Amino acid sequence: MSDVNESLADKANALKDQASEKLHDLSDKAGELTDQLKEKVGEAWEKVKSGEIKEELNHLKEAAGEKLGEAEEKIHELTDKAKGLWDKVTGKHDTPDTPEKEG
Repeated sequence: MSDVNESLADKANALKDQASEKLHDLSDKAGELTDQLKEKVGEAWEKVKSGEIKEELNHLKEAAGEKLGEAEEKIHELTDKAKGLWDKVTGKHDTPDTPEKEG
């Protein structure tokens, strides 16, 4: 019986050692990830402090404004074309080439 108890104790100690090793490995990996996270956060904070993010946002805002202006111009062009087509279809267009009929 004592051999069985010793064998079980040996196995338990071996499992405890394995668990301790794994825990140590995980702790090391967690430390590495923490260091990487600190580095990334630091880089992001430096960008915020330097105004780089603000510059990027202003650039995007300007680009969006330009695109909006272009879109508005295009809408006006299309509206004018649509009105012209509507007038032609409904016969409400004025053509200087044809004299108006008098009643």
